[in-house]
Amino acid sequence: MTHSTPNSHTAARIEKIRMLVLALQQKPMSRDEICNLLELSPPGVRKYLVDLAERVKPVESDDGAVIVLAIGPDQVEAYLTHLAGQVAARPVVPPRSPEGIAARDSSRHFHILADDAHYAIKVSRATPKRDPYVAALFGTGPARMEARA
Repeated sequence: MTHSTPNSHTAARIEKIRMLVLALQQKPMSRDEICNLLELSPPGVRKYLVDLAERVKPVESDDGAVIVLAIGPDQVEAYLTHLAGQVAARPVVPPRSPEGIAARDSSRHFHILADDAHYAIKVSRATPKRDPYVAALFGTGPARMEARA
């Protein structure tokens, strides 16, 4: 059973492309102005300009290089209509393997306060065994994996 959920990254990307096209329709913009408009770094802006490759072109001006629209107003409207019609969704497939099910277990995540980000603990497929130094001290007793608090 599969279904679709909105992919916020795709929806946000479509919205930023729409915002950039509308801004370029008003006036030519430098890369720095585009960075400020989209609130992105120059490498992030480069990806948007690659997406709009046939629709924009760089032009040299007195102030330096600027980006201008290479399409007419009717083509801009058609492109914006096309963007609005795109569905920002991705299929969600339930995990099938035991590793995939274990990776989605909420008890297998930990929280790092320093950067306020969640990281998933990867499920190891390796057979559990004792560390050689522990084995030297305590013997090669049975190794097992169990949940710890």
